[in-house]
Amino acid sequence: MRRSLSTADSIRSHPAFQLGSLINTAWALPVAKAYSPLLSQTFLSICGPTSVANVLRSVGARTGKNPLRGSGLRAMSLEQVVRESTEVMPAGWFVSAVRPPSVSALREQLRASNQPTHRFIANFSRAPLFGHGGGHHSPIGGYLEPEDLAFVLDVNSGYGPWLVPTERLYEAMSANDWTSQYPRGLARFERITAP
Repeated sequence: MRRSLSTADSIRSHPAFQLGSLINTAWALPVAKAYSPLLSQTFLSICGPTSVANVLRSVGARTGKNPLRGSGLRAMSLEQVVRESTEVMPAGWFVSAVRPPSVSALREQLRASNQPTHRFIANFSRAPLFGHGGGHHSPIGGYLEPEDLAFVLDVNSGYGPWLVPTERLYEAMSANDWTSQYPRGLARFERITAP
């Protein structure tokens, strides 16, 4: 199913982007199942807070669409998402920022996204993926390793969940965040003690 795309192509042209059979396979992954039903961002809570709310719900915590201390209407850097997530995660969960230095390092993180002890929120730029758009946060539902596709649980309902080749996700996460001037990356949630 692998097909090379130039960075000028929108990932919407990739045959796996929202292919029903692969999307169904991705929803059956152990962690992805925990996200159903997925909360979508609204006018009162945009992508960062809504992504954290989805992570909380996936680990069994009750929450609204904005579990964070600040307004749900603000752009957030990766560091802000990590810092504020740390304040609201249940005991035993550790949150860190990860900026994989290579595509192979990103694949290692994506493999961990299939483990029930891990959750990830990707912070990426839409422009390298879709040819337009700015920064965005969304949970990673898992990784289809044979196809080398990440399952992005896009909290913007206009996009919906989609699959992306690892190389393209890496490119989108390598773009600098204008608020921090650092590359984007992953908020990594890891359960370090038994529930």
